[in-house]
Amino acid sequence: MIEEAQRTMSISRLTGPQVYRMQQLLEWLGTDRPLNARIAAERFEVSSRTIASDIGYLRQIGVPLEYDRRRNTYFLIEPFENLPLLALRRADFAAFLVAQHALDAIGDQPHAALLEAVAARLAEVLPETVRVEPETLTRHLRIDPGPQPTRPAPHLATLQQAAADHRAVRLRYYAPSRDEVTERVVEPHLVLRHQSRWYVVAYCRLREALRDFRLDRIRHLEPLDDYFALRPSFSPEDYLADAFGMHRGDRTYAVHVRFSARQARWIREEQWHPTQLLTERPDGTLDVRLQATGLGDLARWVLSYGGEAEVLSPPVLRRRVAAEARRLAEIYQHEPPIHQAE
Repeated sequence: MIEEAQRTMSISRLTGPQVYRMQQLLEWLGTDRPLNARIAAERFEVSSRTIASDIGYLRQIGVPLEYDRRRNTYFLIEPFENLPLLALRRADFAAFLVAQHALDAIGDQPHAALLEAVAARLAEVLPETVRVEPETLTRHLRIDPGPQPTRPAPHLATLQQAAADHRAVRLRYYAPSRDEVTERVVEPHLVLRHQSRWYVVAYCRLREALRDFRLDRIRHLEPLDDYFALRPSFSPEDYLADAFGMHRGDRTYAVHVRFSARQARWIREEQWHPTQLLTERPDGTLDVRLQATGLGDLARWVLSYGGEAEVLSPPVLRRRVAAEARRLAEIYQHEPPIHQAE
């Protein structure tokens, strides 16, 4: 097995279409249909010289093919099922394990399991000089995704598949703002993870609009034999661009927040929003301007910095933060009650 890997030529410098074309040529060779440079060039809409180069690569990586001049066709001397494994470097193989580790850390078990299976198959055929044991990797690598839900995201694999298949689902969803469960049919367009939570962006047929649904609030989900076309106007980039967090609104606000000179050193290190503009002031304070929806998440963001941040605009956000600050002041102006031990 190691000898086979060693004689396998690396074709990593080839493009995706070239690798795909050679795989198609190999499958073609396994049939009784004639195959020569002219016919293949017409089939793949490339030159005969390109096909000749592809055939040369196939021979170099060990495909047992010959050319029959009488019949004017290439043929296999013996059965050959698939392209040999592309040569991998140790770092390439480690990347599979890192990706699997990262997906597992953020709770995407379906894709983590898929990568784990791929890495296991690769490990079976790679020489020992390339293989990396998962235990070795995890000894010096940790991925901390932050606070996690108390239970894995339900229905994640089902919704990922439904979004890929453009298949509608029926769900019962709990809305904490109204403290009620409603049943609705939705068309999943996008599954995403924001901070520690999984969401599905879907067209809700009940509300006749796009809505965000948190997976851990879905009480029941049932895929339907009902397929849909993606909304032509939907773009994941455009849909997510204006929101600050996952709470969005119908209006985009011009937000202006001023951070203290002390806090500015950390604020400037982060990309908080795609539209942000940072302005350094002579006194060391930092102005952050951005265009965003989602006042709830914006207010929580500002409040998390206490007296180190001040909202200058819009007025509605300033009032909201001020009201919450007054509530905090009322809570903390007195010492907490002392409870006697029972």
